[in-house]
Amino acid sequence: MKELKLIAFWMAILSFWGCSSCPDQYGDDDGEKRQNFSLRYERSPNNWQPIIGAFGYIHEDSVKLYDENYNIVEDFMADVGGRCSLVYIERDTPKEEDITKTYYLYLSFQDTDTIRHEYRVNKKTCKYLLDYGRFFYNNKLIESTTNDTGIPAATIRKN
Repeated sequence: MKELKLIAFWMAILSFWGCSSCPDQYGDDDGEKRQNFSLRYERSPNNWQPIIGAFGYIHEDSVKLYDENYNIVEDFMADVGGRCSLVYIERDTPKEEDITKTYYLYLSFQDTDTIRHEYRVNKKTCKYLLDYGRFFYNNKLIESTTNDTGIPAATIRKN
């Protein structure tokens, strides 16, 4: 009888340890994932320049990002070099749900574009992991991934 209890005890410990060693879907210590992207235009044949920033035609301070409810996204950043960054997974994002987020990138009063993220959660692992992700710009697929690392950066060529 003692042997049976001992075997059950070890199986319980191994089961608990196996699940606790699974990677978390976020991976970052702060629990957030950022999407980096840059917008480029062709100034002359084969000469692609950033749209935003020092070498572009839109100043980085005038670019705004709005969520699907038309609230300004406070953690959006656009820098002088033309790189933009936004947080698509925050610390309080539910880990067990698929993620689809739509944003509106305001470049000027004549130019507002749509950004959409789609991430599916793989619920077959002991901790839910991001299974695949897709990044759309104006309903055009720009980048996609089939792992849990996310899309580190995307370059968008704008006409």
